[in-house]
Amino acid sequence: SGPNSLVNLISTKHLMERGVKHGALFFYASVHPNGFPAYSKVWGVTKETEPLRDELRQKLSQARFIPAVYQHRPVYAGFYGTLAFSVVDGKPHVRIFANQELPELQKESDFISPQALYIPGHIYDYTKVKEPFGSWMTEDKPGVADISLTTDAAGNLKDIHLINVTPPESKRYGDAAIEIMRQWVFLPAYRNGKPVDSTTHEKFYFVPAFYRLQ
Repeated sequence: SGPNSLVNLISTKHLMERGVKHGALFFYASVHPNGFPAYSKVWGVTKETEPLRDELRQKLSQARFIPAVYQHRPVYAGFYGTLAFSVVDGKPHVRIFANQELPELQKESDFISPQALYIPGHIYDYTKVKEPFGSWMTEDKPGVADISLTTDAAGNLKDIHLINVTPPESKRYGDAAIEIMRQWVFLPAYRNGKPVDSTTHEKFYFVPAFYRLQ
């Protein structure tokens, strides 16, 4: 909550003026210890939700988040969320959910997905990660790995495996994503304010350097 929270920054008036009646989008924000989102990404866009995407992108850069706390200090965290917008009886409604699990979203549950943390001073061993790209000028296509993640109520990683990868021939993206995520430290999922065991899904994006230049 608060004037700079994402839910309060979304302009329902602007969305209604652009003809949006309902829609939902997934988003990711890399949140610094000061609550500023340093990087964000939005997906799940259709032609009808492009105005919603534009509004979300703009307001994500202005929003302030409550930073994650690990061992009594604020740390860097990855936040996966969902923006839902609807107009009912002429009145706009905005909801922000701290997860991207369809069964939880359908029930509008009070559920927060596990958050991956970056902790200064923590040793991350990425030596086992095989480089998923060729040279910097490779013609590799961008891809995304859809990962299943199971953590316990203390945030310990219990299981991680690949659900699918796009494009299908880029299995190396899935292999790299799993090796990277094995190194991460997690805050557990929370349901109704209490830490719980959970199995959730996360997307890991890969974009070759040369593709970014095109």
